[in-house]
Amino acid sequence: MLWFLKNSLIRNSICAGFALIALIAHVNGQRDFVILDSILIHGNKKTRRNVILHEIDFHSGDTISLQMLSGKLISIEKRLQSIGIFTAAKINVKNWKTDVNICNIDITVQENWYLYPYIIFELADRNFNVWRKEQNYSFARVNYGLALNHINLTGNKDKLKIKIQRGFTKKYEVTYDFPYLKNKWGIFFNYLYSENREIAYKTLNNKLVFYKKPDDGKLFFRHRAGIGVTHRTNAQTNQILKIEYLTATVDSVISGDLNPDYFGAGRLALNYPSLDYLFRYNNTIYPQYPTGGYDIELNFRKEGLGVLNKTNNTWISFSFEKHSSLNNRFVLSNRMKLKYNFQNTVLPYFLNYSIGYNNDNIAGYQLYVIDGRNFIISNNAIKYRLLDKDINLGDNLPRQLKIMNFKIYSRFNFDLGYASDPAYGKNNFLTNKLNYGYGPSFDIIIFNNVALSCQYGITGFGDKGFFFESGVNF
Repeated sequence: MLWFLKNSLIRNSICAGFALIALIAHVNGQRDFVILDSILIHGNKKTRRNVILHEIDFHSGDTISLQMLSGKLISIEKRLQSIGIFTAAKINVKNWKTDVNICNIDITVQENWYLYPYIIFELADRNFNVWRKEQNYSFARVNYGLALNHINLTGNKDKLKIKIQRGFTKKYEVTYDFPYLKNKWGIFFNYLYSENREIAYKTLNNKLVFYKKPDDGKLFFRHRAGIGVTHRTNAQTNQILKIEYLTATVDSVISGDLNPDYFGAGRLALNYPSLDYLFRYNNTIYPQYPTGGYDIELNFRKEGLGVLNKTNNTWISFSFEKHSSLNNRFVLSNRMKLKYNFQNTVLPYFLNYSIGYNNDNIAGYQLYVIDGRNFIISNNAIKYRLLDKDINLGDNLPRQLKIMNFKIYSRFNFDLGYASDPAYGKNNFLTNKLNYGYGPSFDIIIFNNVALSCQYGITGFGDKGFFFESGVNF
């Protein structure tokens, strides 16, 4: 059972590694390097060997500086524990032949639980706080259904997701991602069908305004199909090129009476292809709640051709994220993101969104959205680790779930954001101005994968409140 105690193992590995390297360096005098003869892997009952080799920074036959060796091994241990398919990893140096400076690297992993069938019970609103304060806990705004998520289907770190959903949004969705098709290339595809009986048709005072037909009829339909390729240059660098086609239709009461700009010019439908390119460099430790490293993203997207279907929207975004460990307990996190739209024409409301969607948020502004074609946002936090403990859940559970890593952090945020919207900004007081928000938070991280947060946020104009989030990394 001590094998599972990851923190203890890492600390022991650090001490043993430095002691061994110091001894070898002393014995060999001028020899300040080691040659890797072979890489031995154990514990991967389902996961293919090449998947693990893709996550490490060296290969058999490589020459590595003794000064860098311990740091590399510790970094790889953490990375293997961060990718979701292993609950623990341990790396040792074995069979070190001091006369010729050759050694083996021994990697032992504990595989995660891979198959997750689950019941869908999620909020249709952007976050729990909107559902709680704006919708008064209405269960009519809840999605429910069944889903299946396999995170290592064939042992190649390939993911299959299937959703059958009812409730506020009726949805069928299937996604398959195979990251190691050939060498560093992968492939994925996605199909989604959804329909709604209630939708947000405009933004007023930076809050979404919804409409529902008196007869409870359907208002909005969407089909989306996409296919793409991935290229993984190394363990930290990924590139994604994706082609999608979207068909969306809306009831005439929306595009005719309530907001002719919903799809633009009173149109009832949007049909367009899109091309999306993403470059990402990510060497963060525990990406779900980073405590160190960088995350850099460059995203270019072209929606429509602007000829037959009239849709023509082209934008680029860039984000830079840094997490710095100040000491054993404090972490400083900073993120900057900007988005620039190349179109000078008025965008359809359907495509005109900025702050308050996805992960682009300002502390304290969870109840608001700030639409616009361009935006810049800065998220800043200082975190303090209150608890980091491995909890034994008992021998009756599957081996992958017996040990639960449990962390608690306190956090203080200070965020800034600005979105420009020359077309619709006059009815929204937060648009076309610099906004800031701040406040403390308590975060819980389970299995290094699930993050929950309770935040007290204060806006620049004096709004205050408690907010609850999941999947937070700032």
